[in-house]
Amino acid sequence: MLRVPGAFFFLALAVLPALGFPKFPAGVFVSDWNKNPGFKARITQNGLDFLRDVGIKMLQKQIQQLTIPDITGKADVGIGDIEYKVSKIRITSFGIPTSSLTPDPSAGGLRLTTSGVSLSVHGDWHYETTGFIHISDSGSFDAKASSITLSLTLRVGVDSTGRPTVSSKSSDCSFHAGGMDVDLHGGASWLYNLFDDQISDAILDSLNGQVCSTIVDAVNTNLEDELKTLTMVAPFLDAAQTDYTLVAQPTFNGSVNTAHKGEVYPLNSKKECPLPVPGVPADSDTSRMVFLWITDYLPNSAGYVLQEVGFLQYNVTQDNIPEAEKNYLNTSYFAYKLAIPQLSKMYPNMAMQINLNSTKAPAVTIKESEISVVLEGDFSPYAVLPNKTLAYLFSLRVAISGKVAVGFKGNNITWSLSSLSADMALIKTAIGNFNTKLLDVAVNSAITLYVLPYLNQMGAEGAALPQLDGFVFSKPVVKQGQNFIKIGTDLIYNGKITK
Repeated sequence: MLRVPGAFFFLALAVLPALGFPKFPAGVFVSDWNKNPGFKARITQNGLDFLRDVGIKMLQKQIQQLTIPDITGKADVGIGDIEYKVSKIRITSFGIPTSSLTPDPSAGGLRLTTSGVSLSVHGDWHYETTGFIHISDSGSFDAKASSITLSLTLRVGVDSTGRPTVSSKSSDCSFHAGGMDVDLHGGASWLYNLFDDQISDAILDSLNGQVCSTIVDAVNTNLEDELKTLTMVAPFLDAAQTDYTLVAQPTFNGSVNTAHKGEVYPLNSKKECPLPVPGVPADSDTSRMVFLWITDYLPNSAGYVLQEVGFLQYNVTQDNIPEAEKNYLNTSYFAYKLAIPQLSKMYPNMAMQINLNSTKAPAVTIKESEISVVLEGDFSPYAVLPNKTLAYLFSLRVAISGKVAVGFKGNNITWSLSSLSADMALIKTAIGNFNTKLLDVAVNSAITLYVLPYLNQMGAEGAALPQLDGFVFSKPVVKQGQNFIKIGTDLIYNGKITK
């Protein structure tokens, strides 16, 4: 049987793991079928053309490694029957000058078509007569196939967990080689030219009869197995996971449009975020290869989870700040003497520890003009006594607001905060009342020195977007809308054309 590697269909399926777009088969439903998606994606025709071109290069490299089984037969050459064998058949060249990969709404998937395909093979031949006169001969041959067409429909589905599937039926594939010119070398030319048509027909029958069955088998086994390894849930900050499973059937109307869960969950849990999911307005933009729409539900669900699991807590001590800043954590620091004179009298020249604890999940709001974030928490200093125990001092309720800038690191979306400002209120004290306004400088310095770098360290790592190995975003552009950001990007393939 002609063996076709799974990469033969990469030109048609490269897009599937990139964004994971399935449709739900009959009888399969998920709990959020009618829920707005937190994440949407689109692969335009430009994107499909790019992925097709990458796949074509893979196909042309791999197809030359295929082999065709030996062929045996009999032929009547006028002086009796001869038995022939064609062996060691290998493909020496394979070209696809014209191809297309387009959405197929009627099939719920993609349609691959090619034309003008060229195929050349080389092999050995041997024959011997079976009549009264025994003649045998052997040599080699070169053959070129002509008028080759190939078309394939790939039906995209999803299993009960929201993971994409792909399948094809025998009726979804059409392969036809219209002619084969054979040039035999060596031996008695007056005789072997009498049966070159039989060799040509045998090779054509082998190609036409086996290619589609092998293609369909490769789609239903190799590619389906690859899709089973596709990660639809990405880790986030070692404390949570981002769910990109599908919540609606994709549409195949000129582009491939998909709707994803787009929610962050705690690790090993499916506890739902109670916040509403905003809608994304209709958008017909096809100017880039890929578009992603991320609603503010996704970062807000992340904030909800991080708050629930206690991730947004941090203790600032003299051991985890630079040497030059250790004086900021001393009860006799001049700013504390001015704002809280009783502090240095009660606990003179002692180290301090500041416990930062969020009291409410961070809230992200996306507007056309800006992305803003609000953080609320407690700011609780302690004096470190000579015996290393902690003496509670006071607690401030602090509301921090800032602006967020979105960027990229590879295929991860990143973010950084700036323009942070804080409003404070004294909620509890063990050292007597004081004027919190005089602490503005100290608290805002603490936010700038500790809180901002800590949050931006998380943002620098970013959150993984669905992706396929070897493909990276090229010159992504971010546009903000009401409650969502829109990312338009082209693609670059930096993988090796080997598999």
